[in-house]
Amino acid sequence: MPDVAKILRLVEQGALSPEEADQILAALVEERPAASPADRQAGQPPDQVGPARHLRVEITEHGQRVVNLRVPINVANFAVGIVPGLSDDQSERIRQALHSGARGPIVDIASDDGDRVLIVSE
Repeated sequence: MPDVAKILRLVEQGALSPEEADQILAALVEERPAASPADRQAGQPPDQVGPARHLRVEITEHGQRVVNLRVPINVANFAVGIVPGLSDDQSERIRQALHSGARGPIVDIASDDGDRVLIVSE
């Protein structure tokens, strides 16, 4: 297994983009299956075919978006275990969604004062 923590530090420092980190990690781990011929014939855009490839994290405070982060799945698989503030149930739900490759909302927590955490697989 690659040194994921080192790759994440390089992304944090700006030495690597999340997309570059995803490419490195993908090259080091098992490749994802390609889109099926049926998916290609259905006319789906390439980024909407097959399993989810990114995890989007949006955080809103008092109605204003303060975080809008798109993380490659390879990085998200590692990072979900170190995100502060997630309950064990929420972390497990994210892990299961990442493992299944399903697309769509995973966690959507909102408060009455306009705070919100939205995690979506794309």
